[in-house]
Amino acid sequence: MDKRIVGVNAGNVWHALNEVKRISIPELARKLNLSVESTALAIGWLARENKVCIHRVNGLIEVCDESQFDFTFG
Repeated sequence: MDKRIVGVNAGNVWHALNEVKRISIPELARKLNLSVESTALAIGWLARENKVCIHRVNGLIEVCDESQFDFTFG
């Protein structure tokens, strides 16, 4: 897959997360009309930039906007 497409999808994921705050990958894929694979690649892009948090809830991987977790180390 072309990384420009992954970047565009990452932008769409980012905007969707600003609306819903927390969502599972399959739900997000349906919301954006993307495959789960394309959605996961976009989430990976955002994770690399520390823009999202990823965690497992009831067996599903959920993502959320990193700004929901306001903490600092030290």
